[in-house]
Parts: sequence; C-alpha cells; structure tokens
Amino acid sequence: MRTTDLCIASSLRILAGMAMLLANLAAAQDYPARAVSIVVPYGPGSYTDNVIRPIAVALQKELGQPVVIDNRAGANGVIGTQFVARAKADGYTLLAGSSTTLAANVGLYKSLPYDPIKDFAPVAGVAATSMMFMVRADFAAQDLKGFLAHAAKQTQPLAVAYGSASAQVALAQLAKVSGLKFSGIPYKGTPQALTDLLGGQVPAAIVDVSNGVPHLKSGKLLALAISGARRATAAPEVPTLAEVFPGTQLVTWIGLVAPMGTSPQVVDKLSQAAAKVLAAPETLRQLAALATDPEPMSAQEMGRRMQRDQVQWLELMREAGIQPE
Repeated sequence: MRTTDLCIASSLRILAGMAMLLANLAAAQDYPARAVSIVVPYGPGSYTDNVIRPIAVALQKELGQPVVIDNRAGANGVIGTQFVARAKADGYTLLAGSSTTLAANVGLYKSLPYDPIKDFAPVAGVAATSMMFMVRADFAAQDLKGFLAHAAKQTQPLAVAYGSASAQVALAQLAKVSGLKFSGIPYKGTPQALTDLLGGQVPAAIVDVSNGVPHLKSGKLLALAISGARRATAAPEVPTLAEVFPGTQLVTWIGLVAPMGTSPQVVDKLSQAAAKVLAAPETLRQLAALATDPEPMSAQEMGRRMQRDQVQWLELMREAGIQPE
C-alpha cells in the first residue's frame, strides 16, 4: 500500500507539473493580452527615460498592445528596480535597467534590496552611451587640462555635480588619474544637475552625453571630455578622457529585464520584438538624435553582459576608491 501511495503521489505531481507547463505555454501564446508596463527607475527627462520612450512606442506597434512608461525615481534607481524585482513574473512589468541599477549599485550599497542576477530575467540590450564632463561656456578654462589646472589652484576641492552612479564613478576616475580632489554634489537626476550648472550654482557637472549635447549645441555649456572609448558622433569635436589619460574610459548601457521566473516563451517573444525595433531605421534615427548608440543584444547576451559588467564595475569602483554606503 505504501508503494502504491507513493506512485499515486508521484503521478499526481507529474500531472500537476504538466498542467502548469501547459497553462504557461497557453499564456505565452496569448501574450501580450493587455498593456505592458516598462518601469524607468529615474524621472522624466533622464537619459534612461529619453531612450526608452521611443523604444516603447515602437514595441507597442510590434506587440499589438499599449506599452506604457512608469517613472519610479529615487535612491539612484533602487526604488523602481526593487519594485520590478517584486512584481508578478508574467511579462507585464519590465524594467529599463542600466549599468547603474544592474551593476554599479552592487558596489555602492552595503545592503541592496535586490540582486541583479538572481531577481531578474534578461530580455534584451537596448543602447549605450558615455558621460560628458561639462562647465558653463564662460568658465575660466576651455579644455580639460585647463580645467584641471584651475581646480588645482583652488583652496577647496572644486564642486562637481552628478545625477547618476555612472557619473559618480566617472568623477572618481577623473580624481584618481589627475591626482586631484573634487567635491562631488549628488543630485536626484541629471536634469537637476544640469539646471544648477546652467544657473551657476555649481561650476561643473558630469552628465550623460545625450543630456549634455543640446546644451553644448546651444552654446550655453562647454564639453571638456567624454568618458567613452571613442568620440561621440553627435559631438565629434569633444575629445575623450583617454586622449588626456590613456586607458581611462567608462561606457554605460540600458537594457530590458523582467522579474525572475518570467516564462522563457514570454522573454523570447519580448527579445525578438526588441531586436526588430532596434533594427528599424526610425529607431536608429531616434537614438542618433539622442546621441546614443544602439546596443541590441539577445536575452542570453544581455545576461552575460550583466554578469561581466557587475565584476568590471566593482573593480572600477575599487580602483576609484568608492566605498559602499
């Protein structure tokens, strides 16, 4: 009787598993049946927000359902990212993740309320950019070497505003390679840092290239350098940091992830839709207008990027002397 009971129980578990699998497959085939939400863990006007909005519009056409942006800013992207980590794993809540939320934050916080690798299923890579070192057009120096010479003469560390972890790391890199100390002024987001730079409340700021280029073109701000491996297409006149300090570079990225446990079939459907969107001429034009390079990656490639960059960003922060808080 005991053996018979065990066989029956085992058979019931197998049948329950098969029923769940079939239910998941059926749900995946019908996906999406309603609106999909993409959580942006930063405010409107931020780099991530600016890039994801045209992507969302294109995905809406590809998926045949509304794709809405849900801005949940705060704590360097932690609030919105944690929200998605705890969301239902049904493919209807996605995260516009980045090298900040899915890599750098691991080294910035002693206790992070989510695990980038364990809590998220990679969906697709989207875009990449770099940071831009900016001052007002009437600043005392007009290039990076002059800026550093000016900073070296000050009795107190020169204040530099930043609105993201990527900019914080870029500032720490600059301090390390130049041998100078700066007073980093954290802001809730890049737009706020730019507002105070334009208003003269801070003498310098480090911002995303896409946020900085419009002010560079207007003539109100001057770009001293960018952190990328090569000059930006949207501002080819601006040198890279590596041109002054060889080997120094920092590239940031954006990608889509879903809560861990999301059906592989749903992830695959989203990944394929993202690939089509990122290959479309209109999308490429929109990204170029944002001074952003497309960075299409499959779910598998995105997963490898997340694991690799978590290690690399931790190393960058150690080298720059950034301690977790």
